Amino acid sequence: MWIKKASIAEAAATYLRIMRILLDCRPLQLAGPAAEKCRLIFSAAAGLSREGVEWVIMADHRYRPGLFPELPGRVVIRRSLSGAAGWRLWYSRQVRRLLRQEGVDMVWLTGGIGVTGLEVPICLWMPERADPSEGGGVWGYESLYRRRLKEGLASASAVFCYSDRDRVWLGRILPAARERIHVAAVMPDEKIGPLSVEEKEDIRAGKTAGKEYFFADLTGCVEEVVVDLLKAFSLFKKRQQSGIRLVLAGRPGAIGAGKERAPAAGQRVSELLKTYKYRQDVDWAVAVAEHESLSLAGAAYAVLLPMEGNSLGTTLLNTWRVGVPVIAAGGGLLEEMAQGAVLGIVQGDPASLAGQLMRIYKEEDLRKELIGKGFERLKVYSRENFQQVLRVITEIAAC
Repeated sequence: MWIKKASIAEAAATYLRIMRILLDCRPLQLAGPAAEKCRLIFSAAAGLSREGVEWVIMADHRYRPGLFPELPGRVVIRRSLSGAAGWRLWYSRQVRRLLRQEGVDMVWLTGGIGVTGLEVPICLWMPERADPSEGGGVWGYESLYRRRLKEGLASASAVFCYSDRDRVWLGRILPAARERIHVAAVMPDEKIGPLSVEEKEDIRAGKTAGKEYFFADLTGCVEEVVVDLLKAFSLFKKRQQSGIRLVLAGRPGAIGAGKERAPAAGQRVSELLKTYKYRQDVDWAVAVAEHESLSLAGAAYAVLLPMEGNSLGTTLLNTWRVGVPVIAAGGGLLEEMAQGAVLGIVQGDPASLAGQLMRIYKEEDLRKELIGKGFERLKVYSRENFQQVLRVITEIAAC
């Protein structure tokens, strides 16, 4: 029987108006509300909420009001345990029990750990790096993720990862799931754009006495990355004899380095800067608001992204939006996104970064070329990609 496309859309909208979705937020609590993955998932949830979806937000006992953006529905708190046993209990018992109690129509699992045997559609949101060998996981979580990966892919109606490389990797894990694996790409902040000449001059006047500078946000960077960055800047200053400065923002973290190192990471970097040869040319502001960081990036000669971490690339896209060239860690997601629109570096090699600093400083045509390429790459990361994710979920709901 022939059915008009409009009828299908209307049926989907009607279905969504009465739909209840269970959103598993325990992994998002651990990532934090500022994490790019958390923002992306809640943006998708907000987009569906316009169609009348009601949410059951499942969080553990560490949840506090205001942690996440508000969605229509309610928050349900369940106590969680640490370690592998705690994660297994969460997905083997507590998610199942809440699903039955609330009578939901769909489940969003945000840690990449599937739940088999559910009688409702599952949207499986993967970790920032689907391959567990590429990132440090929470103790107890990673082992369960590895064991349940294949069955999680098999049970999901849709799987969302964040790069083509992850999509291909997941497809090799379970070839039968390839058509259900989608890339949910981040978007830049559409409200920002290049600063005017006057705005750039004002920022430089207030920050570096009018001098040009390289900018790097250290938030989440391990101590070793910061040390390599300072070594690279030393090599650049020694060889180039330039007055250009280095502006740093944010507090270093300890991603993949053990929690016990995190509190002291910023203190050790601060101590290191006291004896750093070019300390007079380095400015470090620990507490910087997001809008201020964007302003500093917009007035920079180049932005440095020496560590990829769990980034989904939002900073890279926003830097392109403000019209500034980027030097970024190679071999990962950022390099895949850039397709030649950044200068890549070998992570852990200060000489590699120093060489790229000298290139971008001496070759003005290269700098302009990178800015142009960045604007071109932004066309790939449009709102249309985000809308495609919503369409996939809507089609699942309408089936």
